[in-house]
Amino acid sequence: MKTSTSNPKFSEKYASAPVIHTPQLPQRFEKIRQRAQKIYRARGGMMGMTLNDWLMAELELKQKLEKQTNHQQTEDKL
Repeated sequence: MKTSTSNPKFSEKYASAPVIHTPQLPQRFEKIRQRAQKIYRARGGMMGMTLNDWLMAELELKQKLEKQTNHQQTEDKL
């Protein structure tokens, strides 16, 4: 069975279908997600450690933010 989106009847039938918008994650969560994915790939994509990847990414980014904040506070004092 072949389905084609170039079929005019198909296009007409679904032209009025509702569009589902996926809400974007806050920027902080998106950065964590991206870092967790890099960690996952770096360890060979082994399944079953998703939470560990997320927590490691969260910790790394939190430490990076704290370092930036401390650096900024030091500069502000000068």
